[in-house]
Amino acid sequence: MTRSGTKNQRRPSGARRTKDYLVAGRIVRPHGVRGALVLEAASDLIGQFKPGQAVFLGDATRTVHIASLQPHGGRYLLYLKGISSREAAEQLRGLPLLLNAEDLEPLPEGVYYRWEIVGLRVLEQDGAELGTVIEVLSTGANDVYEVERGDGRKVLLPAITSVIRQIDLEAGILRVDLPPGLIDEGQPRA
Repeated sequence: MTRSGTKNQRRPSGARRTKDYLVAGRIVRPHGVRGALVLEAASDLIGQFKPGQAVFLGDATRTVHIASLQPHGGRYLLYLKGISSREAAEQLRGLPLLLNAEDLEPLPEGVYYRWEIVGLRVLEQDGAELGTVIEVLSTGANDVYEVERGDGRKVLLPAITSVIRQIDLEAGILRVDLPPGLIDEGQPRA
């Protein structure tokens, strides 16, 4: 999650959106002979998984339900209902594990999932286009939005209220008030 202000900047790292689904992890390999799967998390969204929850595999055409999920040496050990043998688990090797974006817990106002910020057009207060958010970076104090400008150069914007003035997800726009010196004055904006 990321906030538009100066509060603690927590967000699901690594989440990326595929149509109406979010890639939460990838099945690495089977584990043991009873259908367990080693899951590599692609984001912090893994923390939202609950037993019985429906998730999707591959291109989201196959629905499965979580039986259990537990940390396992930097990854997770995942059991899916109906997968009870190593052979069945082997068939899932390499598949992404997806969540329906509509199934995510609602966030408080002014707090956004990372995938909602990535891809927004960045406009200055006067309407001049600065570029597009390509990444949300976590630092100790606040998140930083990495913006790619039209010429390929990148600008790092601190996600604090004095810089990030408005986030309009429906319009796909992030409005900013650039601090002096952040961009060389002699260089074009986009």
